[in-house]
Amino acid sequence: MYSSLIIGGFAIGFTACILIALFYSAEHNVNKHYTRHEQIYRVYDAKKNESGLDYKINAVIAEQYPDVEKACPLGYSYFPFTLKDPETRNYTRVEYTVSTNNNFFNVFSIPVLSSLDEKPFSQLNSAVITESLARKLFGDENPLGKTIKEEFFSATVTAVMQDLPDNSSFKAELLLNSENEEFQMAQACNDGVCIFPVEHFLLLKDNIEPDEFAKKMNASIGQFNTTTDSLALQSLSDIYLFPIKLGWTDEHSKGNSKMLFIFLAIAILIILLSSINYLNYTVSMQYAKLKEIGINKTNGAGKPHLLIDSFIEVTLGIFIALIISVLFVSLLLPATGTLFGREIHLADVNLQQLLPVVLGIVTGIIFLNSLAPIYILSRFNIADFLQGGRKRNGKQFGKQLMLTFQLTVSIALIAVVMLIFKQLQYVKHYDLGFNEEHLLRVELPWLSENQTTLRNEFSDLPFVSGSALSNGYPGLINMSMGSGVEDDEFMVECIYVTENFLETMGVQLLDGRNFLSGDKGKACLMNEAAVKRYGWEDIIGKKYNNGREGGYDVVGMVNNFNVESLHSSLSPVALIYESDREYNTLSLRLIPGNLGQQISELRKVWGRLLPDDPMEFTFYDDQFQAMYQKEDKLAKSITFFSIIAIVLTCMGILGQIFLISLNRTKEIGVRKVNGATVSEILVLLNKDFVIWVIVALVIATPIAYYAMNKWLENFAYKTTLSWWIFALAGILALGIALLTVSWQSWRAATRNPVEALRYE
Repeated sequence: MYSSLIIGGFAIGFTACILIALFYSAEHNVNKHYTRHEQIYRVYDAKKNESGLDYKINAVIAEQYPDVEKACPLGYSYFPFTLKDPETRNYTRVEYTVSTNNNFFNVFSIPVLSSLDEKPFSQLNSAVITESLARKLFGDENPLGKTIKEEFFSATVTAVMQDLPDNSSFKAELLLNSENEEFQMAQACNDGVCIFPVEHFLLLKDNIEPDEFAKKMNASIGQFNTTTDSLALQSLSDIYLFPIKLGWTDEHSKGNSKMLFIFLAIAILIILLSSINYLNYTVSMQYAKLKEIGINKTNGAGKPHLLIDSFIEVTLGIFIALIISVLFVSLLLPATGTLFGREIHLADVNLQQLLPVVLGIVTGIIFLNSLAPIYILSRFNIADFLQGGRKRNGKQFGKQLMLTFQLTVSIALIAVVMLIFKQLQYVKHYDLGFNEEHLLRVELPWLSENQTTLRNEFSDLPFVSGSALSNGYPGLINMSMGSGVEDDEFMVECIYVTENFLETMGVQLLDGRNFLSGDKGKACLMNEAAVKRYGWEDIIGKKYNNGREGGYDVVGMVNNFNVESLHSSLSPVALIYESDREYNTLSLRLIPGNLGQQISELRKVWGRLLPDDPMEFTFYDDQFQAMYQKEDKLAKSITFFSIIAIVLTCMGILGQIFLISLNRTKEIGVRKVNGATVSEILVLLNKDFVIWVIVALVIATPIAYYAMNKWLENFAYKTTLSWWIFALAGILALGIALLTVSWQSWRAATRNPVEALRYE
């Protein structure tokens, strides 16, 4: 039983730690599969903390600075595309599209598998697709020379490249030639000046110091009419875990260094818990084997023999546990996608760095866990043994200290898990400022002439109670414009809407009026955040001067509604009532009913009006729930590893009660002979555990409070750190501790005192 508990405890602990180590290494290995990653840098504006810089800077840097070997722009699409093959009418959803130039293949060393010409982008309307996208679109056919169409562009496939590495911080299935203005992914305008914002990546020549090069750029780049003079360089390998988000494109492609620190801390705690358990059990076994040790010494065994024997036993147990844990890890690797939010492949892990660390930790654990038996053996006195004595350890404060540490860890982790789930429930049920229940968002082809007809036919269906067209929607605003205030310039998120947007979305009008038919192209509504940011006391006579001639009359103020996740604070928003234009979103308010049948009816209408386009849709509540996937996975991961830590703590408590029962066998027997009841014996054995839980609660509460307070800084809207969570964590830990010791306490309390005294 002892061996099973010892080896099983370490096997569980090692499994958890190896999984965390693999995840930690994989996260730190992102972007390091590119051949010359150490010389690749991203340019960003250090003053504004923005990486989306004017496209024309790329040519300036490439041509004017000889320290740069190659420079390429990366312009990311803000939304997925539906690509079509005009010949077969097949279509494929493309999530990741990038606008770049031929230098991309030199900077990132991406192999080109086939090409029409020496350069992948051999034509102005060239497109390069990945190997996997080529299979989706064209199957076994040769894709070169084929035409792919999207409603905004038509391009010729001039090359097929290898898929980007899985551990790349940016994704790309389709590359478009950035020299073609029609292939630019975004445009930003302010005061009538428009730029194409893209990210710029540089491959520096050997031995170029990036900070010195940045200074050189800033000293001279102003002469080329650029809009910035505070450029800085960021290493490619630092982008993924960089704490500052540099623009929209960083949001979904970044790791979380704080989360990694949490996992690393949990791994260290788990290995400490496993070691404490091993020490407890080893000590218990050594005390249980004092008779064996005495017999060995009586028969001539010296201290070196006993120490070597103990060291071999510890080493063997740990290595058996390590082998078992490696088997467990191999079984759990396919589940790492669920556990960590990304599936870990050994190719993504730097084993050359990881293996020495693991071997060092295992060696340290072996020596650490060899100290306890060495200490006991050093204090073993053969004369005491022959006289029938056993040296007591008094209150054994070391053991109490170790168990208190284990309980502190368990209480802190229980509190952390409850607080994470409390925050997730808070953000998932937070009032978003509009009614997202039964609200369907349908993506529209921008250039379709049937948008209004589609909306009208959808509205005629009996289960559709409201509908509205818009360009942008809560969750994704694809246009922002300046405030028009000379001395206080700020950006306003803009959504072009039709007249019944408020009714369909469930947004409340707080002041002024809604749109009238004569307002088209002249009026807008502002949310509370925008009115407050402008410093207006009321909206009477106010205008939104966004650079358009005459601006827009502000005719009403609506309540604040979230256009992003609750990680971000509320933004100034303008709802602009434009004349007939292209929209990208149709929002439908559905009456509660048979959802499957409703979607089927909607598909029939869509198929009749837009037969060549797939119907892509999502519900707004699902869309906002998906914004917290990382936190959901974090909660599941920490819960999993917290359960492991709690199991290890229970095993430690079990070891303690075994040792207590062993050392107090005679005392229990004497008390029972003198009339002590079973309940009194149980109180005697269990009261110390209650005291240790209370002490652990006092220590764990401020630690968990501080840790969760730091984590909640990631949210603009956060739940309260309620006192009852820490109290409940303490009660749960107490219950777990008492349940763990009750079986052994009951056995000791109900034992025949005559047998106990005879044993002594």
